[in-house]
Amino acid sequence: MKRVPKVKDVMTAFPFTINATQPMAHAKDMMREHGVGHLPVIMENGDLSIISFRELERIQLPGHSHTDFEDLTVGDLCPVQSHQVDMQTSLIDVLDYMSDTHCDCILVTRHDKLAGIFTMSDACTAYSHHLKDLFFPGGGDSVA
Repeated sequence: MKRVPKVKDVMTAFPFTINATQPMAHAKDMMREHGVGHLPVIMENGDLSIISFRELERIQLPGHSHTDFEDLTVGDLCPVQSHQVDMQTSLIDVLDYMSDTHCDCILVTRHDKLAGIFTMSDACTAYSHHLKDLFFPGGGDSVA
C-alpha cells in the first residue's frame, strides 16, 4: 500500500531568500539570475513572507500607485501573512488549499524555520511523475 506523500517529498528545499530591506530591483535581479518566480522574504522581525516576479512586474506598470520602483524595498510589497505549512503536511492537504484559494506558492517550514517552497511548478512536476509511474511503470515516459 502506498503512502500519501508529504509536501517535503516534492518541495524545493533550501530556496533562495531575500531580506525585506533589500531594494525591489535586487529581488527582480535575483529571480532572473536563478530562474525562479518566487522568493521567500525574511522580514525584519524574523517572520516569513514571499514575493513573486509577477508582483514585481505588475508594480512597474503605468498607473500603479507606487511610482518610484527604485525607492521601494521588498518589504514594501510583501503580504503581511503568507501561507505556511509544516514539511510533514500531507501533499493532498496542500494541493487542496492551493486549489481552493488559488494560491500559487506555499512556504514550507520545519520547527517554524524556512525549509522549502512549494509552487505550482513543483505541483506540476510531482503530478507528471505520478502519471508516468501510473501509466508507464516500466520507466518509459514516451507517449504513443
